[in-house]
Amino acid sequence: MANAESEWEQLLDSLNDRREVLAHMISDAQELEMATEYAETSALVIDLFIAAAAQDKKNPERVREIFSNLWFYDRFDPKYTTELPERELRACIAVADHAIDELQKQLDHELELRPTPDLGKGTVILKDGNYQIDSVPFFPSTLIWAPRTQIMADVFGRLGASFYSLNDLNPDGTANYHLNSQIQQIKKQQALNTAPISFLTLHELPKWLRENHPDVSQGGRFFVQYDIDNPYVTQAIKRLYEVMIPPLAEACGETPMVHLLANEPHFATIKGGWESNGLSDYTVRHFHDWLKKKYLTVTKLNHYHGENYRGFDEVLFTLKMPVEERQVDPNLRGTAVWYDWIRFNHDRVNQWFTFLKEQCQANDPNQSPVSIKVLGYSLSQATRDGGMDMEYLTKLQDIVGADLRCTPLGAGINGKTELGDIPKTAWQSQFSYDWAEQTMFLDFSKSLCPEKLFYDSEWHGFSSVSWRHCEIERDYVRSALWLAFSHGMGMIDAWLWGRKEDGALNNWADHFCEFSTQPIAADAFARTMKELNAFAPQVLEFSKVDRTFMIYYCEEAAIQDQNYTRGLHDAYEALKLLNWRCGFTTPSEIHKLDPAKQTVVVTPISHINDNSLRQLREFAQAGGKVVLTDAEGSFLKSELAIPRNENLSFAYKSLLHGNYKELMETFENEISHLNTSNDLPVSIIDLNGDPSFGVIVQQIQNYQSGKRYILLNNISKETKTVKIATEKSGFKEITDIITAKPVSSDIELRPKEVLLLECQ
Repeated sequence: MANAESEWEQLLDSLNDRREVLAHMISDAQELEMATEYAETSALVIDLFIAAAAQDKKNPERVREIFSNLWFYDRFDPKYTTELPERELRACIAVADHAIDELQKQLDHELELRPTPDLGKGTVILKDGNYQIDSVPFFPSTLIWAPRTQIMADVFGRLGASFYSLNDLNPDGTANYHLNSQIQQIKKQQALNTAPISFLTLHELPKWLRENHPDVSQGGRFFVQYDIDNPYVTQAIKRLYEVMIPPLAEACGETPMVHLLANEPHFATIKGGWESNGLSDYTVRHFHDWLKKKYLTVTKLNHYHGENYRGFDEVLFTLKMPVEERQVDPNLRGTAVWYDWIRFNHDRVNQWFTFLKEQCQANDPNQSPVSIKVLGYSLSQATRDGGMDMEYLTKLQDIVGADLRCTPLGAGINGKTELGDIPKTAWQSQFSYDWAEQTMFLDFSKSLCPEKLFYDSEWHGFSSVSWRHCEIERDYVRSALWLAFSHGMGMIDAWLWGRKEDGALNNWADHFCEFSTQPIAADAFARTMKELNAFAPQVLEFSKVDRTFMIYYCEEAAIQDQNYTRGLHDAYEALKLLNWRCGFTTPSEIHKLDPAKQTVVVTPISHINDNSLRQLREFAQAGGKVVLTDAEGSFLKSELAIPRNENLSFAYKSLLHGNYKELMETFENEISHLNTSNDLPVSIIDLNGDPSFGVIVQQIQNYQSGKRYILLNNISKETKTVKIATEKSGFKEITDIITAKPVSSDIELRPKEVLLLECQ
């Protein structure tokens, strides 16, 4: 015990000494008018974690009790609990050393950091698809559950938050005390120049509504606890917005608002699926009415379904079935009845979110933008029974939203998704982190709606329900965030800050090895956001480039074919790792493409409806190139599983599908001549001198200045050599403008290293 106390005191003394040195160096640099925001941020991070470590030291049993709530806690070394306070101090020492080293290089004129916008003052507006403060673009940021204090705002950003739910309504339809509480919170946030403020609708079921109308809970889910088809629910939601939004909008005044319509909504319906909880009588009737409108007669429905129903009210479910038994057999996937159910589930959820948007904006005099926190895997995973119509919801939102995930190498994982499917091609075999889900969702969103800001309202790059990493590295955080924002992310609320204002852990979650126990990760997040803001004008442009190869996203195929999204993923990763400009198109978007410059890539697509196939043919007839990666396995059936026998002569090329590595080789050999944007003067080689991949390369051209900006981000596990063809490009000067240091045309790029090159 004495030794432990002695170690604690020694660590604290060592840290305080460094903190004092850092303070003096900051003062010296300020006198020389150098950018000290980054070092000041590190000093504040240290202050936060000195208080946190002291609380953890004082309350070891409380720490253990909170940590042990993690459902796979037993998989981790106990030292991460017993040694937490000391580990936090050691990490703070590392933060101090990093800041001192960087600041010394500034003082020695070995590097020059760009100042970052001061977000503590100025007017914030949403303009041209990004937030601006006094006409300067920036990326709003914060942490989930962050206390609204000066130090938290200075360190992690000034993105605001508020919330309301039906629990804030009295039974008579008036607002309860929570409204005034939220108005006071708005004033507190405005005093910190917090903007924008995101208002989340929590779909909680109040006791009074359940008692008055017991059936409102039928088919409720974890984050949407009531039946969205129940008229009493829609009446209550309408009233909630009528009494809450006008006074909240008035309190906000000139502070911009965002209406976040739901937190991770899901309406899963298959047996054995996640959160499947049966269906209400209203939903069953709604489904049968939907079928009646589609087929008109039971005879026609029976023809397509291959059944012998006597009435529409017999299809899949009857009102006599217990509510909890109204779930769909996953073995029906690929049949007509499966398609109809999933399509209906999409449609009813679309109607629900359209209703929420209309009601929000009807009660908001400024008609502030709406967003939805869509589960980040909704696009890339095979499940489609959750009601998320990706194209419709992307277009419905004014600010596209999700909670995306990145998982770093070395994480303790207890989830199938992050582990990957095939060892040889799973992300751990090649990459420093699981990157593709994040960029795929962003590229999809920006392809369909390039003008819209993207809001990640719960970024899972530091932890999630299925993984923890107890020693998150600085370079990982920086690389993952640069990857996100260079692909179109515009605003971020990271998961999470689990401490009270005094530094003590709260008990709202398990907090084991999450962000607020990791000073290095916290420092990296804060510094990287400031870095991104310093270069926001360039960063914003990287996601606005023209896309040459467009992957065809077909919703009916995603509904019917378990393997469809795997094929999408393979093709996307291949194109991305080739550094070919790629995106997504759909049957309703393909007519907007330029047939002379853009190529449509069609991955294995077993089920397709007439319109989706017709749109491909018309694109080809207009001179566009359609490349199939599995002609034999495509266009086999209609969306209702009726066999097709199609003439595929409209296809420009028919290739063999494979994993991303195989497709990279195939694409290079067969369609590289279609890469009309092939002006990238960069090649990547490994340590043996062989061509390689794993560095994401993006470039933009400033035609006024003649300068080209090239962003290099090594997401691989290995050091790569990046060669810039100066003779071909005519570049005479290459500078990493993040540090203002010149670089050569042969660059050794470490794993997770990021460079932003200005070439002229």
